[in-house]
Amino acid sequence: MLKGYAGKILHVDLNDRSFTIEKPDEKFYRKYVGGACLGAYYVLKGMEAGIDALDPRNIIVFAISPTTGAAISGASRHCVTSKSPLTGTIASSEAGGYWGPELKFSGFDAIVLKGKAERPVYLWVHNGEVEIRDASNLWGSTTGEAQDILKRELNDEKIRVAQIGPAGENLVRYACITNELAHFNGRNGMGAVMGSKNLKAIAVRGTIQPEFNDKDAIIKMARYGSEKVKNDAFYSMFRELGTNLNVAWLQPIGGLPTKNWNLGVFEDAEKITAEALRDTYLKKSGTCWACSQSCKRVVELKGPYEVDPKYGGPEYETVGMCGSNLLIGDLAVISKINELCNKYGVDTISFGGTVGFAMECFEKGILTTGDTDGVELKFGNGDAVIKLVEMVGKREGFGNELAEGTYRLAKKLGPEAELMAVTVKGKEFPAHMPHVKASLAIAYACNSFGPDHQSSEHDPSIAGEPFGTSIRGLGFEVPQNPAELNYEKSKLVAYTQRAYSLLDALSVCMFCFNFWTIYNYNDLVNFVNSVTGWDTNLWELLRVGERRLNMFKAFNQREGFDSKDDVLPERLFKPLDDQGATGGWKIDKEEFIKARDDYYYLAGWDSDTGKVTAEKLRELGLEWVAELMGDKI
Repeated sequence: MLKGYAGKILHVDLNDRSFTIEKPDEKFYRKYVGGACLGAYYVLKGMEAGIDALDPRNIIVFAISPTTGAAISGASRHCVTSKSPLTGTIASSEAGGYWGPELKFSGFDAIVLKGKAERPVYLWVHNGEVEIRDASNLWGSTTGEAQDILKRELNDEKIRVAQIGPAGENLVRYACITNELAHFNGRNGMGAVMGSKNLKAIAVRGTIQPEFNDKDAIIKMARYGSEKVKNDAFYSMFRELGTNLNVAWLQPIGGLPTKNWNLGVFEDAEKITAEALRDTYLKKSGTCWACSQSCKRVVELKGPYEVDPKYGGPEYETVGMCGSNLLIGDLAVISKINELCNKYGVDTISFGGTVGFAMECFEKGILTTGDTDGVELKFGNGDAVIKLVEMVGKREGFGNELAEGTYRLAKKLGPEAELMAVTVKGKEFPAHMPHVKASLAIAYACNSFGPDHQSSEHDPSIAGEPFGTSIRGLGFEVPQNPAELNYEKSKLVAYTQRAYSLLDALSVCMFCFNFWTIYNYNDLVNFVNSVTGWDTNLWELLRVGERRLNMFKAFNQREGFDSKDDVLPERLFKPLDDQGATGGWKIDKEEFIKARDDYYYLAGWDSDTGKVTAEKLRELGLEWVAELMGDKI
């Protein structure tokens, strides 16, 4: 009997409201494991080339892994994989919270959806049973409203709901999916894919307990993690302050994206730090299923901007992209922007990036109030940004233009505007600057679905000794300057991408399992063996991560993507304007091209074109992928 798995994959065709249940064997599960790797398999195998992301033929996969639902910190996540309407590439998006474990308890390892319902529907999955129900009464509702309606309709307060808001319904290209109103498959527009299928939500509920191989070992490991968070100074601080610690870490080194990436230092940074949030609006630390780390923020405001704590609170990426990037130094305003984005189902990173770009266009006269429906789109105008969230979510007026994202808006506005657009593959940057973390220049340019700050390890991990055991085990020995782009940085991206890709295949949180977290990669191997009963090792598991990366690469290659798309925006090759630690810094284009070629070589791809080879696919047991690609290989 399979250990750790439900052993069932649910396939749903929304065109005719039919479904089938697949029962893969252990060989299949061990090869593709779950999460993002399982998602890559079904999207690549099930879709022909050239299908638009908003076409009913696009496939969207919700997947978990054998570790999901084990009562241990970090085993709460699920992955959504599909073709992205923002980038046109295959993409995956991870979320924590409670939905993933509940899917396991409901009796399934994944849900694979295609087609489009004739009218709005939601999927109700409970203890192995599946229903497609009418969602006309939910359509147009904000996420909080819809969740309340579903719990009343299904007469169960314990259901878990993954859903879209009005932004997904209106096909905002960076619409997200939320569960429990405060956990998000945030990036790449997965919410718009759901909206294009008239799928409002997937509600899950179950009491089917998975069978794990060694429950005692899992309990022991869970207790160890809990004690570590309680007694270790760093993990206790991380629990208290959360990801907003990045503000205080990045500001002194000039790495806090400010004013649409023109600056790396924000003069009001002290007003938006983790400590400032703790001392003002923080209600408590939020958490996910069975997690001791509890790194999420929950805020509550009574005025002047009322914010409901059920929508969580701003994490660092929101503070960076909707705060310093827009010259907004008021945590009350940032918290309100965050709440509204969560209500409407809008990715705060792409929203902040797009608004920052539009603000610079407004500053330079490319946009005027005649274009923006009278909105004074000036840097620092928080009330204007608050207004824009609803306009984007409803695609009203200028919000309809912003809903297309930076890349498409820049194309419409012309060459001068395009020089101010900070995107790769049509996707906005997260709030970490390659000027001070040089490896991110390679990661952002070469990641299959564009800029992603959680696809590889960051430069500080090899900036000084002593190196952690896990990172040293990948072959890093000599400390590197974080701002220097060289062969070691290409190696950092290529090697740690496989490790991070593994985390996404196992649906575990990288704030709990990683190079610097409460559990390391040796612990991860033991955890997988305790769950499954396999006698696996890190080599086999890293191959799973690499398999997923190569399936993503193959999908994009078949769509026509190659090295011409693995580029950085021109803004990064120009000196920063500020006088801070990184004043005048830029990415050297020749160094970038050399490092990119080294990365291709280290990934096992053609070092000139960046293309995956038949030999690499065969090495990974993916011969079927080479056959599927035909003349694109």
